Amino acid sequence: MDISTVFSIISIALMFSISHCIGMCGGFVMAYNAKLSNKTRKEIVFLSISYHLSRVFAYVCLGIFFGFFGSIVILNLKTKGFVFFIVGVFLVILSIALIKRGNLLAFIENDKIGNLIMRFFKKFSKRNDALSFMILGFLNGLLPCGVVYYFLALSLSSGSIFNGFLVMFIFGLSTLPVMLIFSGTVGLVSAKFKHTMTIATSVIIAIYGVYLSYLGFMAIK
Repeated sequence: MDISTVFSIISIALMFSISHCIGMCGGFVMAYNAKLSNKTRKEIVFLSISYHLSRVFAYVCLGIFFGFFGSIVILNLKTKGFVFFIVGVFLVILSIALIKRGNLLAFIENDKIGNLIMRFFKKFSKRNDALSFMILGFLNGLLPCGVVYYFLALSLSSGSIFNGFLVMFIFGLSTLPVMLIFSGTVGLVSAKFKHTMTIATSVIIAIYGVYLSYLGFMAIK
């Protein structure tokens, strides 16, 4: 993985952290923030870091799985082209869904899986120990999310377990600053600014999707 790819992952992750992740995951983070009200400063720091590192660990596990799956299906140039084409088309659809939201995004993000995870989240949110915070963070990382799907698509198209791990690890770490600092102060980020960031990053995703589809088409032809 070259430095330009790493930079693009960090940039898109940071932009979506502000425009998308605060709104989608902010409720989860504020729920655990309420559980920290009677904790000492050291406990708050430890539990917050545990929560978010567990969230990153969930992303890494998904990245390894999709990277492994990509390494299996991408056996030659033809199959690589097919995977690139399909992933590219998906990214274009995803970019449209992230901008328009509504039923298309709800379909992609799959409410049934989200509701199942929420059931476990509510169960462990009643507990107040370190392990429950880690489990809550891990569950947060498994939530169906269009932004996560973009990076999983990158992991899949990388065709490598290590690159799949690296993509999701960098993505997860890149979301930490915004999620740690702003998750409890969602109102500070204006809706107009978040919408602008969403459009900008979605356009980047669409362009990359078209590029991947083009590479895939040329490889299949």
